[in-house]
Amino acid sequence: MSGVYPYNPIRKVPLDYQGIESSAYSVQTEELNEGIPEYKEVGVVRNNYLLIPNAEVKDLVNSLVSETGWNWEVNREWSDGKRYVYTLMARDKTRTLDVGDTVGLGLNAWNSYDGSVAFNLRFLAFRLECLNGMVSNDAFHSFKFKHDKSSEGYEKEIEQAGEMFKRADDRLDVFTDSCNKLLTTVNTEDIALIRKKYLPNVPTNTFGKIMDEFLIKDEYKTTAWDLTNAATSVLWHNEKPTVTDYKTNQYVVDQMFQYAHDGAIAEA
Repeated sequence: MSGVYPYNPIRKVPLDYQGIESSAYSVQTEELNEGIPEYKEVGVVRNNYLLIPNAEVKDLVNSLVSETGWNWEVNREWSDGKRYVYTLMARDKTRTLDVGDTVGLGLNAWNSYDGSVAFNLRFLAFRLECLNGMVSNDAFHSFKFKHDKSSEGYEKEIEQAGEMFKRADDRLDVFTDSCNKLLTTVNTEDIALIRKKYLPNVPTNTFGKIMDEFLIKDEYKTTAWDLTNAATSVLWHNEKPTVTDYKTNQYVVDQMFQYAHDGAIAEA
């Protein structure tokens, strides 16, 4: 576990000014100050914001994965006090690419106390050699919760989230097929095309880090798959992960899949 301890008690307190009640609520976590419990504000949200304790998120995720019978292990457990991420890997759910790399199934949960991200679950993949997390909307399903366990619709949502696991094997196959299409060599002209047409929304500083990773490190060769892994390495291994990191990761992976798809069509 890294960052701030994420499992302290929380409460949602109505805000008011001179007796006038606001529609906003203060989200506060309990912390010990010289052994004395004190509450610290970590966010301000609307009354209808679905506030779920991180401990409940972890318990729910562990309950869902335990039903699969697969060999899950924790990859990331992190919080900055406001946002929380819990990521697991299924070590026995893997595929081997034509180039010999092994990719495995992962599950990621996000939650927040400040309204920055709603509680959601998302499957993803890992390249096992370097444990790069690879996020894809095209290949994998995700699920956003709208109810907590005190709500009438909660059990139905648990069933719906559980349905994702029944399709996980097939979605990992889809992901693997897309990865195999990336095993084509890229030259400077190809990289220029990728930057201009497929990855124009990656910030300049981030793209520079990706290119440094791709060009300097010996583990990467000259394929679009290597370029994709250089990108996910930069975006995944941040000590303080952000929602933007995950969104950019997903954008890069899916756009690289589109690049490979377009190339396959052009060659047909």
